[in-house]
Amino acid sequence: MPHRSAPSSYLATLGGARSLGLEDRIGSLEAGREADIVVLEPKATPLLAFRENRSRSLEETLFVLMTLGDDRAVRATYVAGALAHARDPVDA
Repeated sequence: MPHRSAPSSYLATLGGARSLGLEDRIGSLEAGREADIVVLEPKATPLLAFRENRSRSLEETLFVLMTLGDDRAVRATYVAGALAHARDPVDA
């Protein structure tokens, strides 16, 4: 069965913005848009690292993060473009 992270990623970004009628303000990384961004570490845990080493595409890596990732995979969080959380402030 193929990995299907692209539809989920769309629904979490531009698709969600369109459903709320806010696609002119949020939902994509374009100049002038509002953005909350989460930076993920695909090798944050031994299981994620094991699986990431076998990933053959970005879509597969995103699928792995969606299914196996948890709070340990969150490296940093930006709210309205400003750093709100960093697991390791030196590297964030």
